[in-house]
Amino acid sequence: MVAGLYSLDRLGGMPQRAVLVVLLSAFLNSFGGLIVRSLDGSSEWQVVFYRGGSLAVALLIFLFRQRIADGLRAFKRVGIWGVICGVFFCNMQTLFIISLSNTTVANTSFILSSGPIVTAVLARLALGEGVRKSTMAVLLVVVAGVSLMVVDGLATGNVFGDLAAVGAMLSLAGFVVTLRAKRQIDMLPSLVIGGFLAALISAGAVRGAVAVPTDDLLLCVFWGGILSAVVLVLFTSAARHLNGAVVMVLLMVEYFLGPLWVWLFIGERPSQLALLGGAIILSGVLCQAYISRRDTQTPTPVTS
Repeated sequence: MVAGLYSLDRLGGMPQRAVLVVLLSAFLNSFGGLIVRSLDGSSEWQVVFYRGGSLAVALLIFLFRQRIADGLRAFKRVGIWGVICGVFFCNMQTLFIISLSNTTVANTSFILSSGPIVTAVLARLALGEGVRKSTMAVLLVVVAGVSLMVVDGLATGNVFGDLAAVGAMLSLAGFVVTLRAKRQIDMLPSLVIGGFLAALISAGAVRGAVAVPTDDLLLCVFWGGILSAVVLVLFTSAARHLNGAVVMVLLMVEYFLGPLWVWLFIGERPSQLALLGGAIILSGVLCQAYISRRDTQTPTPVTS
């Protein structure tokens, strides 16, 4: 089924079908915080080990689903850029889980939602891509929102988790910019590299003590080997058919639903200051998405 969805470009009804697939991937990905909160007895490094390892194995199977030679060629094509992408992906997923373990799901989600704005600025510095003044203004708004959440973390004792979320967001921006730099290459193998690297580092962090309760093991393997693997395959197959601004708006579903699930099922409620900071960040991202969407819809003047 996943292989068929990955070949989404062969199907009709674009971009409407792509919108639905990105929405589905955002919906599925929103359960990450609830999964972490449902674990009992596993440290954050043990969670990284099983989630990263199972994700890497699942994607490796997907890459080799037809012929081993094709999969090997895919790894060869990514080269050193695939390793760089893998390092960013490793940092992102590791810091994401550390953040969820040390602050509220809402704080992690809202800080990560600022990723598209930071990515735009980083792409300007690294790739020379143009950045409008409006984007720089939105960046200041986003920084203000993140600052409020870090201040809230200082007051509530969650500052380490908030800073880990900032690190995850910066790693996400680096990952996306690297993908843009080598957009002509299928970087799916880099996710395999990142998953295995995260598992290796986490195994070292716990000195090989990776034994966890059976329920936690099954939940982590489900999260990485099934849920996250399906999400990544769906997203990478569909997002390329859509305008970047549209993707930004669709991903807001994940950042809204993630805190909602833990509030409804576990009773975890963010502070008022965190909600204010999150509202500022989400407003800035949505404003940037609207500006980008408007710019792409502006007719190009016809010259004779």
